[in-house]
Amino acid sequence: MKNINFRILGLFIFIILSWGIAWPINKIGLAYMSPVWYTAIRLVVGTTTMMAIVIAIGKFSLPKIKDLPLIFIIGLLQISLYILLANVGLAYLPAGRSSLLAYTTPLWIMPAAIFFFNEKAGKLRWAGFALGLGGLTILMSPWDLNWSDKEVLFGAAMLLLASLCWAISMLCARYMQWSKSPLELIPWQLLIGTLPILFYAWMKEPLTTLDWNIPLVLSLAYTGILVTGISYWIGLVVNRELPTIVVSLGFLLVPVVSLIVSFIYLDETITLPTIAAMTLIILGVYCVAARESS
Repeated sequence: MKNINFRILGLFIFIILSWGIAWPINKIGLAYMSPVWYTAIRLVVGTTTMMAIVIAIGKFSLPKIKDLPLIFIIGLLQISLYILLANVGLAYLPAGRSSLLAYTTPLWIMPAAIFFFNEKAGKLRWAGFALGLGGLTILMSPWDLNWSDKEVLFGAAMLLLASLCWAISMLCARYMQWSKSPLELIPWQLLIGTLPILFYAWMKEPLTTLDWNIPLVLSLAYTGILVTGISYWIGLVVNRELPTIVVSLGFLLVPVVSLIVSFIYLDETITLPTIAAMTLIILGVYCVAARESS
């Protein structure tokens, strides 16, 4: 048996919990602000947080030319486009279902990792993949969607596109060359992700009146500081340490957490099919984890 890296395991669990809770909290914030401005301010908060942290601990450094591909790919795909597309989709769909669609990354990740990057996928991983996607399909319930509702279709399309952007950035983070640590590069990646969104928000909604209140401020503080700042950095650390197949399937637990939190605080229902789907996802992640530790 391989030694379990409890540091990486702990960081992975932290991300799953923090991101799972973030979807309902995002939904609360979007009740008071447009998706574009919510994304922009959230990114400004996250960028400021991580820039302050690296300066405070003496890790601040200017990027080199060879760092630019990673900075732009992760900044634009995983941060800028993913968060914007996810928030736009979230404005049209419930928090629980939105998180499911946004975490369909295994659909893109596993085939790409196997066929283009030669990651190994034994029987247990394929079993985990099948169980996880089976659970995800039940949770998404495409047969229950109102396919004639253009807003629902638009929201679903934005979330699926967000998952594709994230899948590409995950593969790049895993297989591209890093000359600096994730902590040293994350402020610059966040900055590159923030600037176009801030510019777009200003151009699209320049005269928007922001309804500042305690729920909105707390929502932005949580999603900006913890989720966009600290958790994005931790996510890059985990992504570099573990195979992308394992990471992408492990992230299927995020919508499970999101559904539970949405049930408790937003009165979104959990049905028997939902419980069955959660069980399949957990079993799928267990199969992948068992394969990784064997």
